[in-house]
Amino acid sequence: MGILDKIISAKRDRVNNQKKTLSLESLMKKKSDNNEYYPLEEILNSRNILISEMKRQSPSGGDLDQKLDPKQQAKMYIEAGSDAISVLTEEDFFRGNNDDLLNVLEISKPKKIPVLQKDFIIDEYQIYLAKSLGADCILLITRILSKEKYIRFYNIANSIGLSVIVEIFDRKELDFALQTDIKILGINNRNLDTLNTDLKNFEKISKLVPSNIFKIAESGIKNSIDAKRMIDSGANGLLVGESIMRSKDRSKIIKEISLNE
Repeated sequence: MGILDKIISAKRDRVNNQKKTLSLESLMKKKSDNNEYYPLEEILNSRNILISEMKRQSPSGGDLDQKLDPKQQAKMYIEAGSDAISVLTEEDFFRGNNDDLLNVLEISKPKKIPVLQKDFIIDEYQIYLAKSLGADCILLITRILSKEKYIRFYNIANSIGLSVIVEIFDRKELDFALQTDIKILGINNRNLDTLNTDLKNFEKISKLVPSNIFKIAESGIKNSIDAKRMIDSGANGLLVGESIMRSKDRSKIIKEISLNE
């Protein structure tokens, strides 16, 4: 069993347990304490953006910061110039949780900064949960979804006011993604099967994407040179995680990579 299969198996077990505590029907009726939502599309319409990600560990990067303080990290991300924040909430392999998201939202909402809840969505339950928690955006990974689930999940997210980044890796997944009227496409430079990273992947796939779709370059961006390379290849935004988390001066690297510089 590959790492992606292990993540999905663990996620399926966790979602099933959550349903025993709070049913889907009850969750759909639940109102969020965070009633203001900030669409990612709005800032993408005005400028190229940097989405700074926080996570404690990852299968590809190992231990990153087990003592992560989400509130302090969010404050620093925003002050350094991040346009949006990504929070890993996957529990078993990234050591995130929904409390991390709630802590970040306390900081982001007053600043009107969009927050992506980054997880492995395999059940509509997770979409309604993201909404109830107050996330502004979710990630749909085409690699782990059937055509029927992908289309249904995308439409659900749209109907409840969540922005969606649809993540792909190759040409086949791009064709799959275009079966809905997507607004934001994440092109992952990391192969989720091998965990190898190559910036050439964005350069190759970006050329094939319709011009009306925003493109986010994900993974492998280490510095301002890589950032410029992705922008020059058509990226409307960057999602940067491990490079920030590994930096001895996280504020500095955000400022260097930030597209507002």
